[in-house]
Amino acid sequence: MRVRLITMFAGVVLLGALAGLSGAPNDARARLQDASPAAEEEADGTPTAESNQRVEVVTLVGWYQQDPSGDFLTIGPLTTNEALVARPGEDGLTGRADFDDPDNNDLPRITLGDSTFDAYPLDPDDASTVFRWLYLNDEQGARPATLVMQIECTSSPIYKGFTGTATFVSRASDAGGVLVIVLNPPAE
Repeated sequence: MRVRLITMFAGVVLLGALAGLSGAPNDARARLQDASPAAEEEADGTPTAESNQRVEVVTLVGWYQQDPSGDFLTIGPLTTNEALVARPGEDGLTGRADFDDPDNNDLPRITLGDSTFDAYPLDPDDASTVFRWLYLNDEQGARPATLVMQIECTSSPIYKGFTGTATFVSRASDAGGVLVIVLNPPAE
């Protein structure tokens, strides 16, 4: 019962996020980092957040699928139809998710454009706590399934120091799915 409630809640949150980002009703494109704060450029061309603007929670949404090598997931834009059914988009930010990246102590690392998000375990002494899975009917490996990881942005012209979660919602084995990253700004 609890698993079903959590699954339904995650589905409602995902649909809400997609609806909020959909814009035009027909073939709306939700692009990664569209929710970014407006940025200015310094003399060297490096984007910086406007100093008079308070940055709130940021939601990044993308489509992911298995890379042909099988070593990582590719991430790109997504699009939705008028019924909010998601599928890969055409134009937008791209990246990858590597679930055992050597540059993050063999823990997951997500890159999107110039931003790097490193996952970290809930229990620093137990690396397996980085992965929090929710499976259909609580059957390990069943799909659809949801994976949630805590992340910190370790490199970015805009989001460095932001923390939050990365949620991978898979449709079926090897069928790709939706990635939702929700970030909180650093405490002031």
